[in-house]
Amino acid sequence: MKGINPMPQALFLFNENDKANPTKIITNIHKITKELESIGITHGMYPIDQFNDHENALHTTTTKKSIAEIQEHYGFAHHELASIGPEHPDKYKEVKTRNLQLHWHDAPETRLFLNGGGAFGISNSSWLGICVLSAGAFIQIPAKTYHWFDYGLINPDYPPKYSVVRFWKTTGSL
Repeated sequence: MKGINPMPQALFLFNENDKANPTKIITNIHKITKELESIGITHGMYPIDQFNDHENALHTTTTKKSIAEIQEHYGFAHHELASIGPEHPDKYKEVKTRNLQLHWHDAPETRLFLNGGGAFGISNSSWLGICVLSAGAFIQIPAKTYHWFDYGLINPDYPPKYSVVRFWKTTGSL
């Protein structure tokens, strides 16, 4: 199945004192990118070919070209496919629990979404936002930036499914 996931992208901004109601919702890709860049987060869209199975999504000409472009532009030496789907339902809860914890990394967290989508919650001093991403979206969260990730409801009738390419510079950086 080729094509881009119709899931819209959005950025929800919150006030530190009211984390339940967004103060602003941005759906224009260029405005999302500009807002995220204001706090040092890189965001953009890359052409990909989307498939139902995770492995084929990684090996198409268009996707391979986007991966090579990202690696060259940002100096990444390594990448790998990370995915979740109905073929491993025992992993849903474990992955969700780990990723929903507010955390940070010593190295940037860099992702290119191939299938499905999810939301990154990001906290940078008084800036709070939730960035909803879909297939073709690229995001790089700087090192030591607090964030969490959620890929959606765990519903047996409509199990979550996503594939991302994770990038890093050295084997010890991930």
